[in-house]
Amino acid sequence: MEQKIEKILHQPIAIAPYTDTEKLPLIFRGRYQFYDMDINGYHCVLMEPQDEIGLSEIRKQHRKMEQIAGRHCVLYMKNMKSYPREKMIEEGIPFIWEDHQIYMPFLGMLLKQNDTRQINTCGRFSFLTQKLLLTALYEQWRDMTVTMAAKVLQVSKMSVTRCFDEIEALEVPFLRKKGRTRLLTMNGEKKAQWKTLQPFMRQPLIQSFRLEEDISFELPYSGMTALGEYSMIADNSYKTYAILKSQLADSGIREKQKIPMEEFPGCVVQELGYVINYRGGGSVDPLTLCLLMDEEREDPRVGKAIDEMLEEYVW
Repeated sequence: MEQKIEKILHQPIAIAPYTDTEKLPLIFRGRYQFYDMDINGYHCVLMEPQDEIGLSEIRKQHRKMEQIAGRHCVLYMKNMKSYPREKMIEEGIPFIWEDHQIYMPFLGMLLKQNDTRQINTCGRFSFLTQKLLLTALYEQWRDMTVTMAAKVLQVSKMSVTRCFDEIEALEVPFLRKKGRTRLLTMNGEKKAQWKTLQPFMRQPLIQSFRLEEDISFELPYSGMTALGEYSMIADNSYKTYAILKSQLADSGIREKQKIPMEEFPGCVVQELGYVINYRGGGSVDPLTLCLLMDEEREDPRVGKAIDEMLEEYVW
């Protein structure tokens, strides 16, 4: 194992048995082999599944292990399918795929056996990092620590640590160090900050549901409906809403009657990667709306309405 990892990394590593196994839940001890791994002075935990494990379990158990260990944890996989691999990269879950690939975003590292160049973790922010940075921009955070940011976003400190790792790996200039502590500060005008962040922003839309009838429960507005709330532009003949993946199951939207693209819907529900509670949460926030309506902005009416929205509500 050690030699296989060094072969891709081209730097010394040290692997030893994990010594705090008595703190682990019994299910963890049966499903994984754990190791302490030192990569050129950086300490983390290596988790090697002892049998095949699904993506949903990986998400949950990896998060739990990082909470227990208080360190970054890396999955050591002997076999990987393309979909789980892509989702783990998208969600920032570190892994080593034996003889193939190493993904460790906390070190800014994505390496392949046949391509040993060190590159940024990705060209775009993850959804949580995007939400964090937009919130920081709106609220003009000053010297925000991981602990403080986690409290504001109501997520774990480890999740925010991964966001900070991602920001640092992509060399976005809003982090500074004070001793061993990293601080997030949004300096300068908001418009200038947005121009710095925009090239790294990803499309928030995951998928759209074109429903035959309007929904009977409340969701934040999105698309043209949200833009109509922020400006004087007229909405479509139907409402557009935003929903999170975690809300889909209880909403019953997947089971509702859908209609084809060429027909006018009763409403459109957009599944987004994140939603920011902006000024009461009645509509998606303005900068996320800009990303959602990037193509529609070519329409001069829409472009003008977006510019007016930003001047009034953001800049």
